Amino acid sequence: MEFVNTKTEDNLILQGLISESNDKTDSVVLHIHGMAGNFWENNFIKTMLREYPKNGISFLTVETRGAELLRWFSTPDNKNKLIGDSYEIFEESIFDIDAWVKFLEERGYKNIHLQGHSLGCSKIAYYQKEKENNLIKSLTFISPSDMMGLLVNEKDKPDYDRFLKEAKELSEAGKENELLSGIQWDFAKQSAKSFINFSFKNDNLAIFNYYNPERGFETIKSIKIPMLSILGTKDDGIVTDAYKSNEILEKNALNCPKFRSVVFEGAQHSFDGFEDKIVEEVISFVRKRE
Repeated sequence: MEFVNTKTEDNLILQGLISESNDKTDSVVLHIHGMAGNFWENNFIKTMLREYPKNGISFLTVETRGAELLRWFSTPDNKNKLIGDSYEIFEESIFDIDAWVKFLEERGYKNIHLQGHSLGCSKIAYYQKEKENNLIKSLTFISPSDMMGLLVNEKDKPDYDRFLKEAKELSEAGKENELLSGIQWDFAKQSAKSFINFSFKNDNLAIFNYYNPERGFETIKSIKIPMLSILGTKDDGIVTDAYKSNEILEKNALNCPKFRSVVFEGAQHSFDGFEDKIVEEVISFVRKRE
């Protein structure tokens, strides 16, 4: 294993950890973490670092600018930037993923399989919709969360309305970088500008719309490479039933040559205790794409 870094188009230095197969391979899985996450904390990451290379697939797990709640990022000119989840703008995730894809391309990898967890699923789907990068051979969604449904479901809609009103007032007063007064997403404390960006108005983030299918699945419909969706029946990130959610996704994957969905009974959002099962599914899916 090797700690590595890359530089984004807008000059952020990002960190990652790569575990390469001893066998000569053109294939690698690039993992994008979820909201306020990082590249090491989920238990399934440890299993992937060990098992993917054993099966002839290298594995790179990385941070994005949305890592942690607040995170200082280095820059080439030593003018550090404070971002993290509290100041993240969703569309800028393209810079992060593109930097890591180019890093892997420079290492000689020709078959790059994007894998995301939670919000990371939205990021890789959005990236492929916008870039249509020929190096990307498949997308794996581990708990593709309904980010909009998590905002406006019956339980959370009152908080959403209150925070959006506060965020707009702060922005109008020139205080868009000020943190909101309460907790969002049950754990985060976003700035006014980030909350507005992550709001129900953002069609770019409205990708996995299980709670409100009428919002459409334009991003999913646009993807022309194989996709794997992994959900758990106790996953609180999808708002609705896991089986129904995967059915909705498959129905809308109109241009996808191969869509596979898996539901693990009893699995929660972090998939603790299901690490080996997830890894087995991904390895099988990826190797069939070679």
